[in-house]
Amino acid sequence: MFLVGKWLTRFKWLRRSSTLRLAAVLSGIFALGFLLAILAALTLGQRAIERRVDETLTVLAQGSVVDQVRGDSAAMILRPLGELNGLPELFRRTVSRGGGNIELRDDLMGADLWRVLVTQDSVGQPVMIAVPIEDSADALELLARILWGMAVIVIMLTLAIGLWVGLVAQRRLVRINVTLGDLAAGDLSARTGTARSRDDLDDMSQNLDQTAAELERLVSQTQHLSASIAHDLRTPLARLRAQLEMLPEGDQRGAAMEEASHLSGVFDTIMRVARIEAGQGRVGFEPVALDALAGELVETFGPVVEDAGKTLYLKAHATATVQADRAMLVQAMANLIQNALVHGGSEITVFVDGNSLGVADNGAGVDPAQFAEIIKPMVRLDSARSAQGSGLGLALVRAVADRHSARLNMAVNEPNGLKVSIQFTEM
Repeated sequence: MFLVGKWLTRFKWLRRSSTLRLAAVLSGIFALGFLLAILAALTLGQRAIERRVDETLTVLAQGSVVDQVRGDSAAMILRPLGELNGLPELFRRTVSRGGGNIELRDDLMGADLWRVLVTQDSVGQPVMIAVPIEDSADALELLARILWGMAVIVIMLTLAIGLWVGLVAQRRLVRINVTLGDLAAGDLSARTGTARSRDDLDDMSQNLDQTAAELERLVSQTQHLSASIAHDLRTPLARLRAQLEMLPEGDQRGAAMEEASHLSGVFDTIMRVARIEAGQGRVGFEPVALDALAGELVETFGPVVEDAGKTLYLKAHATATVQADRAMLVQAMANLIQNALVHGGSEITVFVDGNSLGVADNGAGVDPAQFAEIIKPMVRLDSARSAQGSGLGLALVRAVADRHSARLNMAVNEPNGLKVSIQFTEM
């Protein structure tokens, strides 16, 4: 059952494919219409044959005098209504109904299918006239077999062509959807690769590629601009710091030096985020054991946390090894620990849970409605404005997560506090 369920899961997209559903619906409508047309043609054809036979029988009866030509033959039975002795009972029943078709169990004069008509002879005497219609029935049956055979072939071809057209359109839509997903995940170089326009789907693909190219250009320009500004401001900031150091000792000098250091840190962080976001490929990636990395972080930052009067714990179970840039992960985790040290409570935990690596604290926490805001660059909540910081810590963590095609998860650390983790999707 597990293997069957796994196999069916691979084709789950078939139920969600609008193009295949449309192809199936149109093919079904065509097949139903074709079958109804064949049924109508066979029914109307049989009725037309019966009418022609009845017209022929009427002409034969009205051109004869039953008393003169009465008799039975393999080609025709002509009798007065009162002289039906010797004929099967079905003839009497059919005569009482005014005529119709009779299918006998045993052949009568070489035929088991007869057409019976009640009419009048040339002198107005009521008579029964019957003729065998096996040849007409055989011809109609042959026509039915031909039509039904053609119906099967045409319907199968229609379904096959509809499925093929649906799969072609679905493959193009999947390419568009995958490109959109890559763009949403931060890969601004993703393109559908459609070169020429054959229909509206190609137009959509080309518009998507043009939009993605323009978006990549604007984002790259913005990142380059922010990094350039930060880089250009570092030199005058360093000069300002050097001039401040030449001032006499005092509270104002110390405050100015602190502000200069803060600005320098902000610019450094902006440049690091820009470099991480501009990175491509997996150069520098290596196997990283998350539990070992977490242990190193606790050992490194434990004394710093203790100096601040807080405690740093390690919690690891069901750990995994992932392909990652170790330096980037250390940088991201250092930001999370620093964030918990400034805004969290007295207990900070570095945890590993399977393929997730993160930091939790027991502080006041953050409203879940604000999770999407605090990971934006330069965004600081009102409650954090009085504390030291630049609003770039979680933005850098998000950039590292995106660089690793990982998810940045944020949750309330029950009973209180904030829990932030990087969940790796590629092992």
